[in-house]
Amino acid sequence: MRRWRKRTVAIVAAAALIVVVAGGFFVWRLTRPAAASSAGTTTTTVKATKTTQRTTVSATGTLAPQNQAYLNFPAAGTVSAVNVALGQSVTAGQVLATEDTTTLSSAVTTAQAGVDSAQSSLNTLNSSSSATSAQIEAAKAQLASAQAKLTSAQSDLAGATMTAPFTGVVAQVNLTANSKVNGTTSTTTGPGTTTTVSSNTSAAAQVVVVDTSTWLVNATVGMADLASLKQGLACTVTATGSTTSLAGTLTSVGIVGTTSSGTTSYPIIVTLTGTPTGLYIGGSADVTVVVSEVTVLTVPTAAVQQENGQTYVTVVANGVHTKTNVTVGRTFGARTEITAGLAENDEVLVTTQASSTASRLPFGSRSGFPSGARPSGFTGRGNGGGGNAAPTSFPTSQGS
Repeated sequence: MRRWRKRTVAIVAAAALIVVVAGGFFVWRLTRPAAASSAGTTTTTVKATKTTQRTTVSATGTLAPQNQAYLNFPAAGTVSAVNVALGQSVTAGQVLATEDTTTLSSAVTTAQAGVDSAQSSLNTLNSSSSATSAQIEAAKAQLASAQAKLTSAQSDLAGATMTAPFTGVVAQVNLTANSKVNGTTSTTTGPGTTTTVSSNTSAAAQVVVVDTSTWLVNATVGMADLASLKQGLACTVTATGSTTSLAGTLTSVGIVGTTSSGTTSYPIIVTLTGTPTGLYIGGSADVTVVVSEVTVLTVPTAAVQQENGQTYVTVVANGVHTKTNVTVGRTFGARTEITAGLAENDEVLVTTQASSTASRLPFGSRSGFPSGARPSGFTGRGNGGGGNAAPTSFPTSQGS
């Protein structure tokens, strides 16, 4: 009986020792550091090539017709007829609306009489030997004033017939027949003009005609871009929703900025080339202004090395690697300009670093147990392998 007890104790002790050793091995496998990173290099050869490099400024703006006419009768009066409607196509010189001319014609007659009278007075003084030079100068001034009134009256009468200054579409009509209107000036904008029209002026115009065959983009840029912009730079414009790039020219660069939320922007105008279709007034468009465009010899930036204060590339020719000193220019992202030391199609060596880390997660590619020592029921097939299976993922620790 005593011998059996001793044997039992020995068996239990041996089992406990096995459990302790296995547990220690298991803990060591879980807690030992991951394999260190191993770094390698990859080398390739790339030809030096001539490429076109651009420096650009980007902006977003609003589409508008190049030619816009904000038309008004020059004199106050009564509208006698409105001949067009919103959206109607019109041709240059077509009559859009007319104003009653009774009063305007009378004003011309009166102004002509004033001119005749002033001219007669001047003639009398010129023929009089007793007329002083002061009297003659005063008579000339009266004649000039009368002639100015006549010119104004004639202009008002001519303006009683409102015509389209160019072929386009009627975009606004604020007139009705027999209504009273106040006289004001008309404004026409387009290429070569510097006139700007405020929103109040455009909204109050009696008739607005726009030319939808020629377009521009009103956009803004920041102060950092302003110094690099000048009139005449080539641009590309892409209307929102379109994949077609349209050519344009930077025709105006404003130097008076507008500040909003602490940011100052400056207006620019890009005039589109030709007669593009499918554009809409007020639509948005992306603008790219080409500040500079050069064709230069370039190599991958990774090919350019420095040693002892010298800049070089490794030229590969007939299997021979030769360090060749070069002069570099500008860097365009992943490529660098070579201004001296290389010729087009020379092959250069590009070396890139490639690192790999053999990372280890608990219960990852290694089970954590010696071969043949997995506990009963361990399948290693993820969560679907049974209650003892190793988890396939773990929650990511989060900082407090």
